Amino acid sequence: MHKTDLCVVGASYAGLACASAAVSNGLSVTVLEAKPEVGHRPHTTGILVQEAVEQLPEIPASLVRPVRGVRLYSPSLRSFDLFSDGYAFLAADTPGLLRWMADELLKKDNVTLRTRSRFQGAEERADGLYLPEQDLLTRALVGADGARSAVASHFGLGTNSEFLIGMEMEFAGHAHLDERFLHVFVDSDLAPGYIAWVVPGVGITQVGLACRHPAHLSVEKLIEKLRPLCDFSTMQPLERRGGLIPVGGVVKPIAKNRALIVGDAAGMVSPLTAGGIHKALELGGLAGRAVAAHLGGGTQSPEQALLAASPHYRFKRQLRRVANYGVPNSLIEFTFGNSLFRRFAQLVFFHHRGLMTREGWGAALGKDGEDV
Repeated sequence: MHKTDLCVVGASYAGLACASAAVSNGLSVTVLEAKPEVGHRPHTTGILVQEAVEQLPEIPASLVRPVRGVRLYSPSLRSFDLFSDGYAFLAADTPGLLRWMADELLKKDNVTLRTRSRFQGAEERADGLYLPEQDLLTRALVGADGARSAVASHFGLGTNSEFLIGMEMEFAGHAHLDERFLHVFVDSDLAPGYIAWVVPGVGITQVGLACRHPAHLSVEKLIEKLRPLCDFSTMQPLERRGGLIPVGGVVKPIAKNRALIVGDAAGMVSPLTAGGIHKALELGGLAGRAVAAHLGGGTQSPEQALLAASPHYRFKRQLRRVANYGVPNSLIEFTFGNSLFRRFAQLVFFHHRGLMTREGWGAALGKDGEDV
């Protein structure tokens, strides 16, 4: 039998951040990853907001590409540009970035990473949790295993019930679109309740869309619509993927019987933008530190520490409900590009200033987006 202080289920952004923080705070850690290798067929576009970049200050330049602004398109493909001084996104090679995080983790002592190792249940014992499939005894367990978390289901924790469904295709090289921008398409016929996108990534172009679940998605219809901007038929297709994005907010409870969930498993994703990488890194790291402190004799439970730092998303949940009803394309066209529409879009995409903060609205009201 192998013994460990902490077992992390899922070598995701949240799981790897949690494992790294726990090891740095003195714990032995075992990471279980069901896929054949870390980063295999990730269910994320991999756009890093600036706050996420600050959580990973040593990212190799070869794994990311700066994207300064957003070019927003109406259903008729009219467009305007948005940017924010001193702010940039990073388009990431997500498989490569996750492998780099795993490699950095494995440079530390007291770490074991097991791929092709799926969580299939645990038995509670006096001295910890025993995982029969892995013959592993752990003092604590963190589930970072995605929107349909097996850890949450097994331990009777809160589970996600509201989702967007997304689909994306990758093409080799870059499309004939301005590479300075993340290209975002608002079209309620193609992506009701959300958006479509084209991302000039790291050596590839990502084309995708998402909408409220359940609904039918067609990347092919999106590609056909975008033909006046770029003919993707001339580009080599590489990969196709899809998945669920939890947008109902943080679930409850997130902890029970020595087990805790973080990241998508715990619904730590913005209900409005569906962005979760920043919080996965931040709260995954916090979970690792909190588990280490608790196992070291601290009085605060990891659940308390995590909930105290987790966003409530009250306003964004309301906006998600409105978005789920869908906005007719005729109304989008009518309002597209007016000053209020532009200012709201500025806040949504450059959300480091916040939808409900005085600083955010002050910045938006004081400056419209401009051409880069």
